[in-house]
Amino acid sequence: MGSSFKFKFLFLFLFGLSFLFAQVPANYYNLAVGKKNAELKTALHQTIKPHTVLEYYSSSTSFRSTDWHPDGYFWDMYSSTKRTSWSGMNREHNMPKSWWSTSPETTVAYTDLHNLYPSDATANSAKSNYPLGVAGSKISFSNGVVKVGYSSYPGYSNIVFEPANEYKGDFARDYMYMVTCYEDYATNWRSTGTTSMLSNNSYPVFKPYAINLLLEWSRNDPVSEKEINRNNAVYKLQGNRNPYVDFPILSEYVWGKHKDLAWNGDNSDPGKENVFYVSYNSETHSVFVKTDDPESSRFYIYNTSGVLLMHAASMNGESTIDVSGLEKGIYIIKNYSGTKRNVGKFVVN
Repeated sequence: MGSSFKFKFLFLFLFGLSFLFAQVPANYYNLAVGKKNAELKTALHQTIKPHTVLEYYSSSTSFRSTDWHPDGYFWDMYSSTKRTSWSGMNREHNMPKSWWSTSPETTVAYTDLHNLYPSDATANSAKSNYPLGVAGSKISFSNGVVKVGYSSYPGYSNIVFEPANEYKGDFARDYMYMVTCYEDYATNWRSTGTTSMLSNNSYPVFKPYAINLLLEWSRNDPVSEKEINRNNAVYKLQGNRNPYVDFPILSEYVWGKHKDLAWNGDNSDPGKENVFYVSYNSETHSVFVKTDDPESSRFYIYNTSGVLLMHAASMNGESTIDVSGLEKGIYIIKNYSGTKRNVGKFVVN
């Protein structure tokens, strides 16, 4: 192919390049490898539960590293308001704090940054302690980003809180994290939580409608760069990670289509070979990318130091990317599609 380089990757996640993206510590998830469904969830619990307990009111300061938008404001998943100061904002528990008891052994969840986010105060108040869902009728609150109303999703018909489509996967993976990290809270789940999404058991803990909803949201809204960066930032502060951000396929092994299979430690989808082609054309200074999944996806290009240089919101199964602005060197390209994460490289010469 002359100066054109083509790489074929049959696995969705390459450990050799993972440090550039998810920054998962070596052997961090070893305890979970080879396990499935309930046993897998418990192994993840044992891995992520030990962590530094932070002071609750320090979170607004922490948000400047975990939830600070690149353009210079708090990244608020509850509204479109771009605030550079804390005025008008709340510390919001994505999974409502009223869903677990206030006994001493459960207070650690109250300060967990994986579940604490900066939120518009008005939207936070409207959210109350409602479960997640699709607000289909009798809308009582809507600000163009989130809304509250009666559920139209099968399996639950009461009032629900619905986030924006671009953050539904974020919320789903947060809830998965909470019931995994705090698996030992099984008897403490209460309030609106146990009349909607949760059962008082360690597995599957989510009720059928909740499993269907969260898996659907996780599949349709794949892990974003925002989530990866936040996961890394929280890890630096409290010393544990969200496994459903590091390996989105885990949700399928715990609750979904692969729950009867043992997890092999990567992000691959068993029984489905994935082909990811990356080809650089020196004449047009462009990169041709092809995946075996035609659905819309996103790509990110990094240098070998892990610095993000280019990204796009979406791309089809085949795309040509103009990289004329890149200097000679080796580059990493990462692509998200559904629950899949592809990683490849190309050389600009």
